[in-house]
Amino acid sequence: MIITTAEEIRIIEEKENEIGTDFLTLMERAGTGCAELLRKEHAPEDGPVTVFSGSGKNGGDGFVIARKLRGQGYGVAVVRAFGPPKAKDAVVNEARALEAGVPVYDWGTPEGERALNRGTLLVDCLFGIGFRGAANELQTEVFEALNEAPGKVVSIDVPSGVITDTGEVLGAAVRADETIAISTLKPLHTFYPGRGFCGDVLVLSIGLLPASFEEVSPKLHALAEEEAGALLPLRSRTAHKNDAGHILSLCGSYKMPGAACLAAGAALRAGAGLLTAAYPEPAYPAISAHLTEAMSLPLPADGEGQLSVLALPEILKAMETRSVLAAGPGLGQSSELSALLKGLLEQCSKPMVLDADALNNLAGDLPALKAHEGPLVITPHPGEMARLTGLSVSEVQKDRPGVAKRLADELGITVLLKGPDTVIASHETEDLYVNLTGNEGLAKGGSGDTLTGILAAFLAQGMSPFDAAACAAFYHGKAAAFCGETMARRSILATDLIEALPYIL
Repeated sequence: MIITTAEEIRIIEEKENEIGTDFLTLMERAGTGCAELLRKEHAPEDGPVTVFSGSGKNGGDGFVIARKLRGQGYGVAVVRAFGPPKAKDAVVNEARALEAGVPVYDWGTPEGERALNRGTLLVDCLFGIGFRGAANELQTEVFEALNEAPGKVVSIDVPSGVITDTGEVLGAAVRADETIAISTLKPLHTFYPGRGFCGDVLVLSIGLLPASFEEVSPKLHALAEEEAGALLPLRSRTAHKNDAGHILSLCGSYKMPGAACLAAGAALRAGAGLLTAAYPEPAYPAISAHLTEAMSLPLPADGEGQLSVLALPEILKAMETRSVLAAGPGLGQSSELSALLKGLLEQCSKPMVLDADALNNLAGDLPALKAHEGPLVITPHPGEMARLTGLSVSEVQKDRPGVAKRLADELGITVLLKGPDTVIASHETEDLYVNLTGNEGLAKGGSGDTLTGILAAFLAQGMSPFDAAACAAFYHGKAAAFCGETMARRSILATDLIEALPYIL
């Protein structure tokens, strides 16, 4: 599903107006749809509804919502936060609301304050997509009053105070319990910190015509359930295990054997037909005891129990009959590992997934990544991305889509930049995916190892690097959500994610 910027949605609505649906009709549809969604969750007997309206089009939506709810028997009032509406269509809808008997008060009056405190449902129609910069003194006062009020807060399109196109919050902002996104998701619904102000996000279709979207080409996308499912490769009833790929998993060390087990287990649960776990020989007892479905390839180690560069010839030989290499989790760091990884990138053209220590061992050496002639996906978290690029973590976080896309284009690879708003970028397309699944249960050691395995499995089954990365992030997050339904999120382990995969794929 597409994610549109503020300017793109304006262009779409203007085109809709040209085709024949005027702005007043669009406002009526939006307000009517929002009122219906609110009605499904909030009955009249649950208490009064107070709509906070701004002076623009979002405020006009609020007057429609109030009129529609009053017609359904709700006790409803509108509080004009910044005086009378200025947008032409909002003026029309204020008049319609007044004619329908909706009481309208101004902020700063006793009536407005009573409406705030009485409302068990508070509807934020203050700004919508038009907010810019930081809240001024009056705006801050209104936003904070909504946040401190006892009622449930629902924002229409955008929690007021959040910047639509970046998700930035430069001052005070409304913290919504729920946000109803009109027509499409916007960047703030997907990127933090804005996403954290939205609560649950629902997308409301108002019947925009496909032709209205033809003049824009949104670059940002998120996978919906059916879209992710459609990307997964079908498994024939006559399939052979080799048809689903054979992964060489280069993970783990004497001190970190668990990483090898997690990456391998996730890859097999995600559908890989075969997997060979390659790791330092000293880790053999710990790793082999837990890999009942995988083959083992113990390799030469250095004095620390990490892979030695002497393992390179054997790995290259193994890759002659393997379809994908997954490397990084639990490897540790050393000059020998750096040399080993550079040799693999230069001499093996099979698809690769590099994560964790594979990236840390190559920090600052972008030419090594560029030397790989085959498909390559890297999965850094912000710290690893900072070490790779020489940027600070704050610079990475400030422009996650831009940083990921620039690195993907520079190296000719696919980049999965991890985080609660994971971004996937590829040199092969201008489109970007942002992942919307997952929860705080993923903030646990080993989660990234399972993502590496899932991604490698999708590559092994024939998916493109871009689609494999997007689906891996999606289903990794779905696994966390599945676990979160039956256990405390703080208690979710990486092994729980692996065990959840059969139920969410």
